[in-house]
Amino acid sequence: MHGPIGFSPGVFDLFHVGHLDVLRRAEEASGRLVAGVVTDELAEELYGARPIVPLIERMEIVGDVRHVDRVVPVSDPDLLLVWAELGFEALFAVRPDALVPRRAERDLAARGVRVVRYTDVAETGSAVLRSALADGSAGGAAGDGRRTSVA
Repeated sequence: MHGPIGFSPGVFDLFHVGHLDVLRRAEEASGRLVAGVVTDELAEELYGARPIVPLIERMEIVGDVRHVDRVVPVSDPDLLLVWAELGFEALFAVRPDALVPRRAERDLAARGVRVVRYTDVAETGSAVLRSALADGSAGGAAGDGRRTSVA
């Protein structure tokens, strides 16, 4: 394989075409792609809600995507620790958020990691899923405004 080791972290809850788009593009830009699937506990800590699909199932789904060479759980919000363990040379993400904040982007870039942000990611064609993802009620909120998915 040629090219850098790429790393693409995410919750990957309710796996959809947007997830597939990021993983496909990340794999095209790297020699080997490692996908980091956020643990249920870290997702709740970062986003205020646990994923609908359990970690083990999300890891199996992401691991079966042909663009992904390896799947690892991400249980620590410090991406420098993840970088130290995996040695990735490129990080692929969508928008700045709790998982890949601008601070982490700067810290990684200072260590020679190329950070690629995709702003034009494909969206799911499902109006129901798009609506649920937009208002944070994927999987059905209890009516109290709490997010039930962090897809």
